[in-house]
Amino acid sequence: MARRSFYSAVLSSFRAFVFTVAAATALPVESAGAEPWDDLQDTAAAISRPDEYAWKVFVSINWPADIAKRAANSSAKFGADGPVVWETWKIARDVFKSDGSDPGAWLDQIKPSVRELADFETRPLQQIARDAQLGIARPAFDPQAALTLTNETRLNKDTYEFVRSNTLYNLDGQNALAKQGQLTISFPNRAKEIKAQWRQISEADKPRYHWTALKTPDGQERIYGLTALHITTKDLPNWFWATFEHVDNPTRSGNESWKLESRDTFACSTKPFNCNLAPKGIGLEGTKWANYRLRGTQVDFIDSRGSTTLLANSEPEEGFQTTSSCITCHSRSTIGPSGNDRLDIFRPDGQSFNGPPDSNWFIIKDANSKQTGRYAQLDFVWSLFRARPKK
Repeated sequence: MARRSFYSAVLSSFRAFVFTVAAATALPVESAGAEPWDDLQDTAAAISRPDEYAWKVFVSINWPADIAKRAANSSAKFGADGPVVWETWKIARDVFKSDGSDPGAWLDQIKPSVRELADFETRPLQQIARDAQLGIARPAFDPQAALTLTNETRLNKDTYEFVRSNTLYNLDGQNALAKQGQLTISFPNRAKEIKAQWRQISEADKPRYHWTALKTPDGQERIYGLTALHITTKDLPNWFWATFEHVDNPTRSGNESWKLESRDTFACSTKPFNCNLAPKGIGLEGTKWANYRLRGTQVDFIDSRGSTTLLANSEPEEGFQTTSSCITCHSRSTIGPSGNDRLDIFRPDGQSFNGPPDSNWFIIKDANSKQTGRYAQLDFVWSLFRARPKK
């Protein structure tokens, strides 16, 4: 308890320091004259108005895209059909190739408007890792299961360029980092990553969902609607975390209910801030995006009272919502000096780690409890777990 109280005091001082520096060196998003489609990076907003900031990032990355430029199309109307900005970012399957080769320049491999189902994954990385840890045998990609539900992870340009320039796209590059004794890496402030979940929907559902057309192995096109969107940005040293879901999710057959109460101080005017509404005044009205809800944001391991903070999405965190902490889980993204050694994502019971990280996690010991090395922390980016050896 004493360690937690000390941590809370230090963290509160740090937050005050970050906010003071940010306020002195960066204008707030509104006064900086930012357009709604601009690539946002605002430390002060992330700290002081996290829910409002989450929604503004949501709008900016869901703006209709100029596919050739992998950027926002400023002349397009928000809510129009077609790919949005984050759908032009690099998909993780193309970044971390099975042969460990260089994934190429940012503007390479732009996907057509109708994509292949094989570009996606059946289940999120955390669910695949959880199965492996619990000894559950399920294929990482099941073509039959993907006909109804699929997901993807994407890296924006700043995240991608950092991965590529530091050769973190293969295990050889990560091994070299670990063997050099470098204990941390740091992505640039504008780094962003998303995890998206999709399910097959009917033609009648299309107006209520952001949707995409996917071609199945038999050549058919199927319509998939976006049901969940995790967003993480490097606005803060330990990243800024936000998660959104479609309003239908908790009542949809086969979907896990929302086991953590939503919290959105921007859309909801009074406590307990779980009004289950979309905010007004930022352009959502009359668009498909008004059917999405902010489940919550996370900027610290604990709150000002020293209580553990939690954040979960009912789809990628199915089965462990009540213990889910994005920030704590991602703090365990590591690689050991042996090159193949990483911290487990989950506890032995399949539940999520939460609360402040334990410094002992990052120390490697032998059978006699003698320290033999340390894990290199990969700046909260679990997608680096996908790296394979260079062939």
